[in-house]
Amino acid sequence: MRPAARLALLLLAAACTALPRPRASPYHASDADLAVTRIVHGSLLVEMSGTRVLIDPWFHSGFVTRQREPLGLVPTGLPTLAAVLLTHAHADHFDPEALTALARTVPRAIAPPALHARLAALGFREVDALDWWDHIAVDGITVTAVPARHAVRENGYVLATPHASAYVAGDTRWFPELVDIAVAFPGLDAAMLPVGGLRLLGFRREMGPDEAARAAELLGAQHLIPVAYGAWTPFPWWWYARDPARRFVAACKARGIASDRVVVLEPGESWHLYK
Repeated sequence: MRPAARLALLLLAAACTALPRPRASPYHASDADLAVTRIVHGSLLVEMSGTRVLIDPWFHSGFVTRQREPLGLVPTGLPTLAAVLLTHAHADHFDPEALTALARTVPRAIAPPALHARLAALGFREVDALDWWDHIAVDGITVTAVPARHAVRENGYVLATPHASAYVAGDTRWFPELVDIAVAFPGLDAAMLPVGGLRLLGFRREMGPDEAARAAELLGAQHLIPVAYGAWTPFPWWWYARDPARRFVAACKARGIASDRVVVLEPGESWHLYK
C-alpha cells in the first residue's frame, strides 16, 4: 500500500473512533449572581440571577473536528433557556443539528450579522444580529458583542446584570484591542478565555495558555475560566496545545495571578458566584 493511502486509512480510522460517553450530568438551577457550567470544549451554560443563556452549543461531534472529552450535559437535560449565543460559525461552536432542535423551545438567538440568515433558516423565530459594541437586553442580562480576532469574523460577548459581569472570549487570538474591552468593562467578575492554542500549519488561530494568561492579566477579571480545549482532529496539520488548562494555571501564576482565581471546570461541572 502506498504511504499516502496508508495515511488516509489511518486518519479515517482515527476519525471513526468512539466518542467519550456523555456524562449527562443533571443541571441544577442556581440563585447565584453568576453561574457557569462547562458542557464541552467552549460550549457553556451561563446563568445570571435566574436567566440562563447557552453559548456555542456543540452536541454532535464532526469528522474534521471531534470531541475528545465527554459531554457534561446532553440536550434533553438542558434547562429552560432565554437565548442561545453564537460567537462564530466553526463546527465546534456552531452545531446545526443542535441549533435546529433548540430553535423549537428557545425564543431567540444572538450572533454576528453574518449568521442571521443561517439561524433563521434553522428555525429561530427571533435572531438578533450584533456587531461589535452593539448590545441588547435578554431578561435582565445586557449582552454586548465585543471584538475578537479569529480566522473568521467573530464576536466575543460581555454579559452583565446589576450584580455581576462576565466576558466570553470565543476562539480569539491575542489582539492589542483587548485593552478596549478592559477599559469598557472594568471590574469583570469572570473571564472565559480560550487556552486550546489551535494552530493550522503552524499559524496561530486562537490563544494558547501563555497568551490567555497575558489576556487575563490585562482584563483584570476576578475569576478566570479556561475554555475551548476539548476538541481534536485526526489530521496532522491541526495542532493543539498540550495540557492547556494546567499550563494556563502555571502561566497565570508566573504573572502574579493567584491560583485560587483560576477555575478549571470539567465537563458538566458548575461554578457559582455569590456577591
